Formats: sequence, C-alpha cells, structure tokens
Amino acid sequence: MIIEKIEVLYGPNQWSDTRQKLIQMRLNLEELEQHPTNTIDGFLERLQSLIPTLYTHRCSPGVPGGFFERVKEGTWMGHVIEHIALEIQTLAGFDTGFGRTRETETLGTYNVVFSFIDEAVGIYAANASVDIADTLIKGNTYPLKEHITKMQLIGQPISQ
Repeated sequence: MIIEKIEVLYGPNQWSDTRQKLIQMRLNLEELEQHPTNTIDGFLERLQSLIPTLYTHRCSPGVPGGFFERVKEGTWMGHVIEHIALEIQTLAGFDTGFGRTRETETLGTYNVVFSFIDEAVGIYAANASVDIADTLIKGNTYPLKEHITKMQLIGQPISQ
C-alpha cells in the first residue's frame, strides 16, 4: 500500500457539511485491491486481538461487532484503515467517529476520510493505520501501546 497524499480539511467540504476537521488520505492498495479481508488468512483474528475495541464500531450492519462482520465477510483494506485510524485516535484520548472510504476513478486507489481533534494526531493516525494494517497482513506483531503513547504526547499542548 502506498499513501499518495494526506490532506487536512477544515470546514464544510465534499465529505461533510458539519464535520469541521477531516483527514483525506489518498491510498493506493496496489495488489491488495485483489485481496479483500476475507482472503487474508488470520487477518480478522489478528485485528481483533490487537484492537478489540473495534468491536464497538457498528459499521453498515448497524450493530456492535458490525465492523468485524464486514471484515469477516470481506471488505477492502481502505475501509479497515479508516476504522483503525478512528479507533487509535480514540484510544489515545481523541474520541472521533466520522469516516468514509470511497473508490476513486483510479482502480485500487481510495479516498480514506476520517475525523480528527488534533491535526498532528490525525496525520499520525493516518500513517500508523496503514502501518498497522500492513503489519497484520504480514502476520507480525505491532507495538500499539507505543504509538498510542506517542499520539498522546504529540497531541498535548506545548504548555504542558
């Protein structure tokens, strides 16, 4: 996967009239465009183990566990990255909740959009979410607590 661009959006935009702070990440899935989550052995289990709080994400089924249902049935990695970016911000104390992932005109390239509270934390979450997904795809472990702590530190006002 390649992050082609990260943009910070303030105020009304094409994604929302009411969400005032959004990250828009242009993400090229490369070969993962041909591999939805249900074709990646053990991915769901590794994701559930690393970030069990994703269970609260209702997603399109509209019920707790809905996001994990989507991962089990098969969804695209851009969608997963959207949810990871939201949840790791929440775990760091920056409770967010709005996200959208939409395919672009370029096959395999998506706009992954999610809300943020602190701009630096939002940008960090964009990069970290791709690293997390990539690590889990490969079957490796990810030092999530270290990155949560880092987001907490970069999100604090300088005066603290």
